Order: sequence, then C-alpha cells, then structure tokens
Amino acid sequence: MAKKDGGSRVPSAVGSIPVVGDLVKSADQQARWMQELVEQNARLIGQFPATMKSFNDALERFNDTVGRLDRAVTQIEAASRQLTGPLEKAVRATTDTQKQVARLQSTIERVIGALGDLPLPGAAVLRRIVKDGDAKGPKPD
Repeated sequence: MAKKDGGSRVPSAVGSIPVVGDLVKSADQQARWMQELVEQNARLIGQFPATMKSFNDALERFNDTVGRLDRAVTQIEAASRQLTGPLEKAVRATTDTQKQVARLQSTIERVIGALGDLPLPGAAVLRRIVKDGDAKGPKPD
C-alpha cells in the first residue's frame, strides 16, 4: 500500500490518477463532513435528556408560581368580600338615614307651617325658634 497523504484515507497512487483521484478525494471530504455531522448530532442527542429535565424543572417551578398566585388571589378575594359586605351595609344605612332626615325635615316644616297660623299656646315660642334659626344662616340642603 502506498503512503497516505496528509491524513487522507486515499492512497497516494489513487490520488495521482486525475479523475479517479479527485472523485475519491471528494468522497473522502464528504465522508469526513458526514462523520462530523453524525458526531455533532450524537452530542446533541446526548444532551437531550438533560435539556428535557431542565425544561421539566422550569415547568414545575412555573406551576408552583401559578399555584402561589392562585392562593394569593383567593385570599385577596376573600378579604375583599369581607370588606365589601359591611361597606355596602354602611352605604345603605347612610342612604336610609339621609332619607329619614329629609322626611323628618319635611314633616317639621309642615308642622311649623300649620302651627304658624294657629293661635295656640306656645306657638309664638316655636315661631321665634324658627325665626332665630333662619337668622343664623341658610338652611342646609
């Protein structure tokens, strides 16, 4: 067998035949390229289990985060329900009180108007109280 040329697998005798030599050299280069490609794919495939484990770990951490967020939202919703119930009752009570005060004010004004024209004992005192109240400032709305 003839001496190899620079690490090539092609014997030097074959490489000296122009057409066959070029063809064999080209096939040799393609075989080296294919071998490098296969080796690279083998490395990538070898890394695949570690990549999948890393992905699964990240997915598990993401699921844990979602679970914590869900629990936090549940607590916030429960706290807001505890606050909204009493606040709604307070607003209703305030509205009811405003209605009652308006009704009472209307009733008092009608009574004073009716008593103002009658000559009853104590009516003059009531008229003075109303007059003094009017003198202190405008009536609140």
